[in-house]
Amino acid sequence: MLHVLHVDRSELFRKIMRELVVRYGYSITSVATQAEAFSIVAERPVDLVITALELDDGTAESLIRTLTKDLHKDIPTIIVTSSDSLELREKFFSLGVMDYILKSELDEEKLRRYFEAFSAEDELSRYIRKLRFAVLDDSQLILKIVSHILSMNGIGNVKLFTTAGELFATQELFDVYILDIVLPDMSGEQVVHRVRTYHKDSIIISMSRFSGEKSLTTILMAGADDYIHKPFDAAELMSRVRINARAFQMRKRLEYLAVTDGLTGLFNHRHSFERLEKEIHRSKRYGHPLSVFLMDIDDFKRVNDEYGHRAGDRVLQAMGHKIQSLIRASDIAGRYGGEEFLVILPETVLENAVKAAEKIRAAVSAKHLDGIPKLITTSIGVTQYKVGESAETLVNRADALLYRAKMNGKNRVEFST
Repeated sequence: MLHVLHVDRSELFRKIMRELVVRYGYSITSVATQAEAFSIVAERPVDLVITALELDDGTAESLIRTLTKDLHKDIPTIIVTSSDSLELREKFFSLGVMDYILKSELDEEKLRRYFEAFSAEDELSRYIRKLRFAVLDDSQLILKIVSHILSMNGIGNVKLFTTAGELFATQELFDVYILDIVLPDMSGEQVVHRVRTYHKDSIIISMSRFSGEKSLTTILMAGADDYIHKPFDAAELMSRVRINARAFQMRKRLEYLAVTDGLTGLFNHRHSFERLEKEIHRSKRYGHPLSVFLMDIDDFKRVNDEYGHRAGDRVLQAMGHKIQSLIRASDIAGRYGGEEFLVILPETVLENAVKAAEKIRAAVSAKHLDGIPKLITTSIGVTQYKVGESAETLVNRADALLYRAKMNGKNRVEFST
């Protein structure tokens, strides 16, 4: 949760700001002095500082300078004051404040935009801290500097390499590669090309003391996402990391949306079928068993007719969550169409697939969903892959068994080899 530190000697304005911040669901600490502010920063993480110009024991200028120089805290800061002049604005923007706002111009909409922006940045920071970093440079000093910068920004999953050979000898995969392009054992272009070949989705940031259109073009054409010139400072390196991580994050989200059913969170029909075809290929290649089951919500049309389509959506969402919670990590679940769901079980014989299907059927019918008096049940058809059959044939056999379950009274599992 975003935490705001508000520093203002006006008790009334501290109260107003506290009410605004809490209204948007964030936490806030309000103080009147620099000393209290420094104590808060030392005790807990602070995401945003909002400060007046004049404080009981100093000024906004001394507060900002102490935070950055003595406490080494790079916290976004906004000035909120009744005083205004071009000289004041220039001074504080030169100190790196995010904005300079007059109290008379402050409103809820402006604050809301700031909080949304900082929340997004906070989410990005958390995302970056989860990424795995590989740093390659033949200079121990550069490795130490980069490692220190990443560490200061809460990034702990970092591996350092002095040669390309060391990097490629490891079996680990990394999300971000920060690579020197002048190395003793391999050219930068070769390193970037090899990383990109085997790690297509990773972020590659190249770095070098040399500049020039040809070298930059060559490295980018080899597959690098970005280029940073040595020497660089912490702000420059982290800005490159953040820009590329944001693009990486958005790309992953788009990839996820492209294969996911928006209502249930399971895979969509197209991707489910593609995954089934891949699992059939693996089963044929290695001779391993593969089973599937197709399930359908019983009397789903009646749910929509009696309780409305929003209730129907809640049933579908609940079904998706229930299926996902009861299958193995290696299993694949998708919304196959309407109220039908396909579950693919690699390395699974028919007997065990039937047990998995029965477990889901029993869990679904065990209790009523909130707001729906009708008990929801499901019918399931389970079968095992036969060598030589297509994905379509396999699903059709499961569908025939599902139909048999419907004809035999619903809320049951039918199976066949």
